Amino acid sequence: MRETIGSLKAYFIFVSVLGLSANFHAITASPINLLSLIISSVGIAFSLAYLYVGIRLRKLLVEATELVSTLILASIGYSTFIFLLIAIFNFQSSLVVQFIIGLVIGWYLYISVQRLSRMEKSKIGRNRTL
Repeated sequence: MRETIGSLKAYFIFVSVLGLSANFHAITASPINLLSLIISSVGIAFSLAYLYVGIRLRKLLVEATELVSTLILASIGYSTFIFLLIAIFNFQSSLVVQFIIGLVIGWYLYISVQRLSRMEKSKIGRNRTL
């Protein structure tokens, strides 16, 4: 399946809303410790960044592809860190499956952003030569 700019925008916005919801819920949950607060705060920052990318994707694909790519790779890296942290303290086999699915989705998203960026830049190049 080939992603379009519209479907990627929807994905970024959807993931942002889910992330904001989950992280706000984690912060407002009754016993919260400093580590949970830090993890949730970073999650909120990633969610807000995904929201920004979702809203401005078409322009970012042309003008700041590196920003979008870096955000995706940073998100994958942060997910890896959280996976390892949770695995050390509370290993669950279902966590491995969720983590692998997340990595595959992240990589697919990264590849799709690169492809769509090349397509958008080539459209601009063709329009300038006309």
